[in-house]
Amino acid sequence: MTIVLLLLAVSTMTPLHQPLMEWWAAQAQWLALGYVLVAMVLLIFNRTRLMFVCLGCSAAICLFFNETNASGRRTPPLELRDTLPEQTDSTPHEYTPPTR
Repeated sequence: MTIVLLLLAVSTMTPLHQPLMEWWAAQAQWLALGYVLVAMVLLIFNRTRLMFVCLGCSAAICLFFNETNASGRRTPPLELRDTLPEQTDSTPHEYTPPTR
């Protein structure tokens, strides 16, 4: 059971460039919440080892989700890529490095 829980979490954090895996990575916040809920159920049934595995997976997914959203590395879904406007600076006189 531990291996299955860890594989699910790792598959969320390593999205391949396939639409299904990108969709799965976009659902990271709901999966993290699900892990917390499963941990609470496991706490009721006194399965503390699995509970800590679920809480650790939830924490790792939350860190992944926050990091990808903060750094802007998260790519939009395939159907939205062409419709989103190009990201520009807030002011016209701001210096933008050529590598950006």
